Amino acid sequence: MILALTVFVTTTVQVLAQPLAALIQGGVEWTLVFPPLVLLSLLVLGCAVQAASFLLSDRSPEATVLIVTVVYIGLAVGLSLPRWLIGMYLVIALALFLLATRRPLGVSIAWLVGVVVVTVGALSIWISTTGLPPSTSVGFVTAEAIQIAAPAFAGTALGAWWGVQTRRVALARTEAETAKREHDRRVEEAEQRERARIAQELHDVAGQHLAGLITLADAALAIAPDRPGEALHLVEEVRNEGRFAAASLAGALTDLRAAGTEPREMTRDLRQADELLEYWQKRGMNIRLAATGPVDGLPTVVSATAYRCTQEAITNAAKHAPGAKVDVEITAGPDRLRVVIANGSAPSGTLPVSGLGLGWGLSGIRERIDLLRGSLVFGATPEGGWMVRFGIPVAATD
Repeated sequence: MILALTVFVTTTVQVLAQPLAALIQGGVEWTLVFPPLVLLSLLVLGCAVQAASFLLSDRSPEATVLIVTVVYIGLAVGLSLPRWLIGMYLVIALALFLLATRRPLGVSIAWLVGVVVVTVGALSIWISTTGLPPSTSVGFVTAEAIQIAAPAFAGTALGAWWGVQTRRVALARTEAETAKREHDRRVEEAEQRERARIAQELHDVAGQHLAGLITLADAALAIAPDRPGEALHLVEEVRNEGRFAAASLAGALTDLRAAGTEPREMTRDLRQADELLEYWQKRGMNIRLAATGPVDGLPTVVSATAYRCTQEAITNAAKHAPGAKVDVEITAGPDRLRVVIANGSAPSGTLPVSGLGLGWGLSGIRERIDLLRGSLVFGATPEGGWMVRFGIPVAATD
């Protein structure tokens, strides 16, 4: 609407400048067909129609170009006033500019050529009916052709350039929005993975210590009637284990909360397997380790993953078969790491420790192994125990 009003005011001022000046000066014979008031009204109406056509430029810029061109030709030829309507050339150029910003270059050029050819052709036909000498007619048509072609070409060229820049900005905005959505998606996925990692980390740390607490408490209850002194000592061990578990959990939470800082300690791996066995031996587990091959030379991710899986398997044995013998075999070959954790059946009279499982034990092991393209096998043994065996390729992850 603002554009239409601006076009109407500026075009009307330019179109009415010459006739109003002639009327104000006076002493000039009025030779035109229509009286001054009618003629001025027609000129104002033509400017209004041209300006109103710009309201269609967003939906149909072709209609705008067509209307402004037809109005100019109608007034110029119908009223024999081409010299008074030179200001409308800029209106045509503006319509071509808007067309070029919204349509392909080929379409814009076709409309430019069509407007110039039709307008010049109409003026040529009109001038031929005035009886002027051919040289004068040719000079008039040539001058008018240049006057209309120059702004029309400039409007089309500028519109095409503007359209390219606008599309580039729109494309850049779209790409930026797409990149932002992709970034948000990746951040969300990272947060979900981090939450899963936190849950798994806490499960690994808490599961081992809680199972150890239950094992010590069961042992204290078993010997309390006959050996109260030793039972009391085991209760003290339970208290110490609880403190150690609380400290371990606090340390894990601190590490997870301190983003961007150095970890509190190095990631545990198979090099600390002896410490893991010593932990469970102190809590009464009959556990044996047989290690073959250079464990120290394993890639960190392989060794750390194997440690966590072994830790989880031993914890499961302590929960589900308390008092059973546990054998751990670690074989580190040049191409593959193989670990087997097998436990026998629980002694008679012992019951599995309930209430500690979250359903993440074996699934957590599988997820860790799958990430390294390893293999996992688990199940009951013929002797009534349980076996977990996994292998991790070494060369593929080195």
